[in-house]
Amino acid sequence: MSTSLSDPVGAGPVPEDGGGGAGTWAEAWLWSMRHRLAAELEEAVPGPELAARLGGLEPADMDDAALIEAVAAWERLASWVAAGQARAIAQLASRPRALGGAFVADQVAACLSTTGAVAENKVALALAAERVPAVGDALARGEIDVRRATVLTDELRRLPDAAAQDVALSVLPGARTCTAPQLRSRLRRMELLRDPDGAAARHADARGQRRVELQPVADSMAWLAAYLPADDALAVHTTLTALAGEAAPDDSRSLDERRADALVDVATRWLDAGAHPDGTPLATRQGRRPHLAVTASAATLLGLSHEPADLQGYGPIPPDMARRIASRATWEPLLVAVRSGEPLARGTRTYAPTRSLRDAVGLRDRTCRFPGCRMPAARCDIDHVTPFDPVPGVDEPSVDEPGVEQTRVGNLQALCRHHHRAKTHGGWSPTRREDGVTVWRSPTGQTYRRLPEHEPPMNPPRPPPPDGVIIDLHPPPF
Repeated sequence: MSTSLSDPVGAGPVPEDGGGGAGTWAEAWLWSMRHRLAAELEEAVPGPELAARLGGLEPADMDDAALIEAVAAWERLASWVAAGQARAIAQLASRPRALGGAFVADQVAACLSTTGAVAENKVALALAAERVPAVGDALARGEIDVRRATVLTDELRRLPDAAAQDVALSVLPGARTCTAPQLRSRLRRMELLRDPDGAAARHADARGQRRVELQPVADSMAWLAAYLPADDALAVHTTLTALAGEAAPDDSRSLDERRADALVDVATRWLDAGAHPDGTPLATRQGRRPHLAVTASAATLLGLSHEPADLQGYGPIPPDMARRIASRATWEPLLVAVRSGEPLARGTRTYAPTRSLRDAVGLRDRTCRFPGCRMPAARCDIDHVTPFDPVPGVDEPSVDEPGVEQTRVGNLQALCRHHHRAKTHGGWSPTRREDGVTVWRSPTGQTYRRLPEHEPPMNPPRPPPPDGVIIDLHPPPF
């Protein structure tokens, strides 16, 4: 049984019929007398005092009712903490000169050792709570949790400030008893009723942000998510369901499995052909047409080692999967350093890296080298860690001219366009150490490390292990 914070002496609401069932004053009062700790925790407001009280409790010494209220109290405290963090982030965002303006989320990601997406969500919540104070205040009081606050700010950001505040005040009293999907549905309905013209314009803008995203998960699997207009998304799903069709008598796949296989069949035929549906060739990037790449040792491919391989853009995969891919792929040898496992390639004194250098850097870095960023290296710029300084008077010095090979594997890194801009214009400065660790100095002087993605060979034998191998499912264009 639970009592209401707004009721006198925690007695709970009185039924309209005045009956003596559950929820009467007498029953609620007796419950609070039997479970004094639970009643006290239920009424406690989040803050330093509640944190100290909860920190001093031993769960093993508490009855069930007190444990339930302790769970709820910790949740209110977590909301209060999140609100405090949001206020600090909002203040940080108000100082663009110190942080390079658009790169506040990068500072947050680096200091928390988290991904850019997580940091951007924290910044978005902070700025939205600042814009709609009712949401930030409710979060600080523990009346809503971070999940509900995020739903509120996500939905309200599309409304003008005054309308957003009005809608927030109208839904907050019941937000605590709504699930996140229920709250989101209620907000969207209110948006359509209150501002139909604005809703239509916002839908048109949102269509311009439609996209498909990949999220690696465990067991060598991944989620593929598409952000689409509702009618298009339903059309795609209906098409896949139709292609899945009725199962043959000897087909043991479920409908979900057949639908997933239909999606793969429809999409990969054009990758296999290297062309668009109209027959024009697929565009190249970094000198190669779109393809899959797996890096594995020769011993793994020959079945002599159980060392994992690496699927570029995903991460480690089991050797059986690597061998299955290799059975229908193009192989290219790649030299690696025996001690570090880092790919090797010959440097050049010209500004633009050769294709072998781009391949080596991409396979070594695998993703953007900024702390927390997971943009695949194949979609990144290949950037000079120490800016290229050409021979005076010569734009592209030849290999015959004296000078240091500035364009070499050790002075190159993969950076997504956003973090390339952060380095060039946002005040961030990287240094790459000999052990492969990249040390970034922020505009405010803090330093953050990005560990290398590649790993040294496992238990390297003597003599040195065989060269690594690049496996391309689709050969590069001639």
